Amino acid sequence: MLFKFLTGTELGPLQTGLILSQLGGFVLVFTALFFMFPSESIIVTDEAPLIIFLIAGLMKIAAPILVGKGIKIVFWIVVGLSVLKLIESVLASIDPNPMFVWIIVTGVIEIGALIHLLNPKARAELRD
Repeated sequence: MLFKFLTGTELGPLQTGLILSQLGGFVLVFTALFFMFPSESIIVTDEAPLIIFLIAGLMKIAAPILVGKGIKIVFWIVVGLSVLKLIESVLASIDPNPMFVWIIVTGVIEIGALIHLLNPKARAELRD
């Protein structure tokens, strides 16, 4: 709705889901980079999971672009990455830590992305 007021065009469910997926990718990349850089208050001993989060975030940023270019199989990769991130958010919320707010934010973004991407109108839009 806000996008319609700003630009005059309304977004469909597919476009909204892809934008939310990219937003989730940006949050993942930001979080991974935040923990990778040295800090006095945050000490990370193992950077391997952070590199995985960085790669997953970059994939979540690039995959919606490929869907927009017409590669339809990547749509299911976007859905799969959103489901994996949602599962990770649920599992990470079992052990509350200071990053619990980020887990909630990324989980809400992924729920929104999945609601819009799995909408029958979005799949019909993808076929066109």
